[in-house]
Amino acid sequence: MSVYEQYYKESIQALTKYIEENKAMPTEKTWNKMAVSKNYLTSQSLGYLSGLRFPDLCKKKYREIQKRRRGI
Repeated sequence: MSVYEQYYKESIQALTKYIEENKAMPTEKTWNKMAVSKNYLTSQSLGYLSGLRFPDLCKKKYREIQKRRRGI
């Protein structure tokens, strides 16, 4: 696994954790501040690598979390 793949996975995990804990999606500005301070990929980088705009990526993760919660 390349270093970039590792950064991407860590960033996605952090985004998922943020959404789970806050029960809300971060704004790009909020995420970018967090990304810089914790060494994650920015919203622009996550959007590019995922093939989705950052807000759409957040919505996708939010829906996945909701489905998981309903399944429990």
